[in-house]
Amino acid sequence: MFLALGLDPCVDNEQILVFTRGYHGSTLTFPIGQSPRTNLPHEFVVAQYNDTEATRRLLHDDIGAIIVEPLQSAGGVIPATREFLHFLRDAATSVKAVLIFDEVVTSRLDYHGLQGYHGITPDMTTLGKWLGGGFSFGCFGGRRDIMEQFDPSKPGFLAHSGTFNNNVFTMTAGIAGLQVVTSDEIARMNAMGERLRDGVNQLVSEAALENRFGAQGFGSIIGMKFLGADSETMRDLFYFEMLKKQIVVGRRGFVALNLMHDEVHIDNFLEAVSCFIASLR
Repeated sequence: MFLALGLDPCVDNEQILVFTRGYHGSTLTFPIGQSPRTNLPHEFVVAQYNDTEATRRLLHDDIGAIIVEPLQSAGGVIPATREFLHFLRDAATSVKAVLIFDEVVTSRLDYHGLQGYHGITPDMTTLGKWLGGGFSFGCFGGRRDIMEQFDPSKPGFLAHSGTFNNNVFTMTAGIAGLQVVTSDEIARMNAMGERLRDGVNQLVSEAALENRFGAQGFGSIIGMKFLGADSETMRDLFYFEMLKKQIVVGRRGFVALNLMHDEVHIDNFLEAVSCFIASLR
């Protein structure tokens, strides 16, 4: 792996810096208070997300890569601060590590992904299935010296095979999707997401339930947070109450707006949340 990342094979830089609550697929997930759920043959250094000083103390020259989500999705829809992400860019450069932005979820939040929004250039980026028109798909790209190692015209190239590589159907759907995913449409979705999030939190505040329930996230991605001893029960109640209103959200409280949504859908969502809050009383 680290030869592929362009690192010196004579240097012992085999550690990977990751973050609590990070999720990069089923083999790279780092829940709080548990050992990494992975059998990959690498040593992981787990840092606190959004904590610059605590992360700084873990930096050393043996770290070969830093993997981060600019907004943690499965970890609670928690945005990274701009200061934290810029710190990671500087830290990776300092210890000669490869900075990898996992933008599988977050690339939809700006025409150039959150790296463009924050003005940061990582060494590598991973992208997900929205780029394939919603079908099973994934891709990665980055620094020329790294990507050239996958060039089949070069001797000793690194082979990269996969079920969905060069899938014509998926690529056709992706190209069609890219015709409608414009900067203006992304801005429209993000504005609706901000309205939804602000509307939920206003309803929660009016009901004095800030210690039980709320919304967070960035742009068109919203995470409903449930607090307190009965948070899991609250989460299930919310999921099924929304289903009664013909609104489907992720079971964990995950909401992602898409191009087909408009202001009427936001109105309906907020009305459903108001009914949910009334049911709690």
